[in-house]
Amino acid sequence: MLIKNILALCLIMSIGFMQAQQYKKENFKTKPVWIEMIKDPNVNYFEAINAYEQFWKNKKIPREEDEVIGQAKGQSAEENKMESRKETRGKRKEKEMYKKYGLECKKFEHWKMQVQPYIQPDGHILTREEQLKMWEQK
Repeated sequence: MLIKNILALCLIMSIGFMQAQQYKKENFKTKPVWIEMIKDPNVNYFEAINAYEQFWKNKKIPREEDEVIGQAKGQSAEENKMESRKETRGKRKEKEMYKKYGLECKKFEHWKMQVQPYIQPDGHILTREEQLKMWEQK
């Protein structure tokens, strides 16, 4: 019984440790942790913004619909095909990244606008219950 309790405690602690490491600043540049951060109701707003900015630092953020699907605005499919033959491997990799994270960027921008009125000076975002209390007080 004691061994089971110790194993259960170790398991719980390891899961907590893994979650604590999830938002390490070293991961911000290489991993899109901001995608998971916006799903976390306890996330610090400023930390999520920092993670997003660090990930996209020195990279072009996909903004246009056409960029999301991989075709530059005003460019025909034939021009796109001709250009793709000349592209370097790095450009193709970059293009794939834009396709992969284009929709996530839009979700992030929407999340920013949605939580904007509820950000506290310390970066805490008010929960639905806290928002309701604030509304009832007014």
